[in-house]
Amino acid sequence: MLTHLKLENFKIWRSTGPIRLAPITLLLGANSSGKSSLIQSLLLIRQTVKSDDPNVDLNLGNPDAGDSVTMGQFKDLLCRHGAATENTLSTQVGVEFRWSEYGDAEGSTLFSARYGHGPGGSAELISLRLGKDGQGFSVQRRQRGIYRLSLATQVKPLGQRADFRPERSFAFSASTLNQLGKYGEQIKTDGPALLNELSRIIYLGPVRRMAQRDYVWGGRMPAHIGDDGAKAVDALIASGIANQQAKKRNQDIPADAALFDLTIHWLKEMNLADGLGIRALGASSRYELMIEKDGQASNLKDVGVGVSQVIPVIVAALFAKPGHIVIVEEPESHLHPLAQRKLAELFAQVSKQRNVQFIVETHSEHLFRRMQTLIAREEVSTSDAAMYFVERDGKNARLLPLEIDDFGRVKNWPKEFFGDTLGETREQTALAIKRAKELRAQDGNVPG
Repeated sequence: MLTHLKLENFKIWRSTGPIRLAPITLLLGANSSGKSSLIQSLLLIRQTVKSDDPNVDLNLGNPDAGDSVTMGQFKDLLCRHGAATENTLSTQVGVEFRWSEYGDAEGSTLFSARYGHGPGGSAELISLRLGKDGQGFSVQRRQRGIYRLSLATQVKPLGQRADFRPERSFAFSASTLNQLGKYGEQIKTDGPALLNELSRIIYLGPVRRMAQRDYVWGGRMPAHIGDDGAKAVDALIASGIANQQAKKRNQDIPADAALFDLTIHWLKEMNLADGLGIRALGASSRYELMIEKDGQASNLKDVGVGVSQVIPVIVAALFAKPGHIVIVEEPESHLHPLAQRKLAELFAQVSKQRNVQFIVETHSEHLFRRMQTLIAREEVSTSDAAMYFVERDGKNARLLPLEIDDFGRVKNWPKEFFGDTLGETREQTALAIKRAKELRAQDGNVPG
């Protein structure tokens, strides 16, 4: 579970300051305020450590390679109005986060990296600290391609040379670890630990794949559902067929088959469907996903867009295994208010029952209000929820942690948090009074 995030000179952010990440973290605010940049920083490091190229320091993304984020060149990543901090120059970008198995600060592992301009518009690693407090290692660039390596357990650096440059900003080659001997043994698990943690991220972007009339299914449960949810229906088909076969043979429902029934449950809760059906098209590998509602079965393509957009959100939550991190942007897309409220319940239940972390970027007042209610009901504790309002402060972004008490009340409401609701009510009241006076002037029988 991710517990802490800090960015410096990253896109619109001069500095976020330390951000607490909880089992349920909500990011709220206006468009283009900087919310997505917080998520992009994590995806950027994830696609870097999973890159096929060991020589890349920061994988800024290639749309043709299916990367989650494409950032252009380093100059596009660097804040145009950046400022120097204690650790980061104004010409550098800093990304820092912590994670721990149980979400506690004690025993957490730190990734803290600084990047500068590299050749050809690339990003070049300036410094890196990786490992638990009192453990792990740090590197510092001395000159281009040459790095000084220090271990947390050693007072003096181990030296500086070209092969002390970490591959993909997180790990050393096998030959370097072998040359380090006993010191290599101390740090050889730090890189794989980071890779393992970031591999737990399930990301679902704000624009999900539109419904298709039929789907080609390969016969197995997919390993992932894709950043646009393209494989979410494949997962449902795999689960639905396993479900059908188990019931036909009067067998216990296997784990993979539970996804199908649970998805139906949440679609019912959201009043979007009464059931789901899987229909094979002849003897081919093509299948239809049918939406059952009010006694009729319709192809997914023929129902409202909201259904096809929320199915990947539901599947992502239920597809996640214990310890996974689900990052989703605008889960409320095309949904009516009741369904938006139920999303909060989905995240809360899955997080608590299955130890899944949710980081959610949303504009939904209904989702947020429901989360407040869940806190008031003591179904979500204030320690398990973190909510932030992101706003523009001139040319920069500013993060406001919302102070929420045990009754779900916000102590520090930002101005026009969800628009000017009170102002709208005042204007409606004033117009009603004005209209009533006009009607009285025309007809003395109109009540005052």
